[in-house]
Amino acid sequence: MQKSFVLNDETQLNNYGFRVLNAGISLERFKENPVCLNDHRNNTKDVLGTWTDLKFEGSQFLGSPDFDTEDPEGKEVVRKVKAGKIKGCSLGFDFNPEDFHVINDEVVLIKCELKEISIVAVPSNSKTITLYNTEGKQLSASEIESLCLSAQEQIFNPKDIIMKNVISHLQLSDNATEVDVLKAIQAIELKYSTETTQLKTEKAELKAKYDAVIETQTAELKAKYEAERDAAIKDGRIDEAGKAPIDEMVLKSGYEQGLKLLETLPKREPIAGKLETPAAQLAALDKMSWQELDRGNHLGKLRADNPDYYVQRFEQQFGKKPTNVKN
Repeated sequence: MQKSFVLNDETQLNNYGFRVLNAGISLERFKENPVCLNDHRNNTKDVLGTWTDLKFEGSQFLGSPDFDTEDPEGKEVVRKVKAGKIKGCSLGFDFNPEDFHVINDEVVLIKCELKEISIVAVPSNSKTITLYNTEGKQLSASEIESLCLSAQEQIFNPKDIIMKNVISHLQLSDNATEVDVLKAIQAIELKYSTETTQLKTEKAELKAKYDAVIETQTAELKAKYEAERDAAIKDGRIDEAGKAPIDEMVLKSGYEQGLKLLETLPKREPIAGKLETPAAQLAALDKMSWQELDRGNHLGKLRADNPDYYVQRFEQQFGKKPTNVKN
């Protein structure tokens, strides 16, 4: 087995000015036929052997050639490799042009399929990387350079990237022109202006309705407050002197607070309603039986405060005068 070759270093730009990501290299098909060619020539006589011990270490893709030393066609090339006179190799890829991306201002081939690996004389020349199109045709140096330049335009033409993003956000077709973009923006502006006008109108209408409701509620509260305030003056909860301070408080705190305050004030009961003449009191007692007087605890009070009336009711009940009653 020969020494390992560095098949690819993903940190290095090749002669065309792009890098190949190791993680994007598919080996599935290559492992079925890991052919080692002479200078990318796809002829049976140019098969030098196969590649073995393929592996990724760090940024490098490594492999070792297993030469067919009995083939007279490639015998001289194999001898020069073993003698250290030829040290270069080159990878041949199938790829999709859409897999050229710009990463950190560099063109990078992020995905490809390894097709063959060749022994070449000078690895830094244009054949360091060889690309094949979907029909399996090897691309020329000018075709590869054209692909790289196309990808590099993303670096030097940021306006194109911006335009693509704008087209995408506007949900236009990929071939939309600046006129199409302008029309789409104008349509959005018109829609926004119409919707804004409509919203402003609706807002004004809602505000008018709200103000009317508030005005009605305020008027109702004011009338209710004034009625309660006037009633408080009549029933003695406040006097005329107390009217002004409450009205002043209401101007700051609102009619609801004034109502709450008035409703918490106790009403004064008229003294006249509480006063009864003795005659009226006795008249009420005349309607009660002796048992009702006893159950109502009236007898003791009558005996002390109205002994004559007590004696009269006692004689009516028992037919005799009570003893120990002070006249």
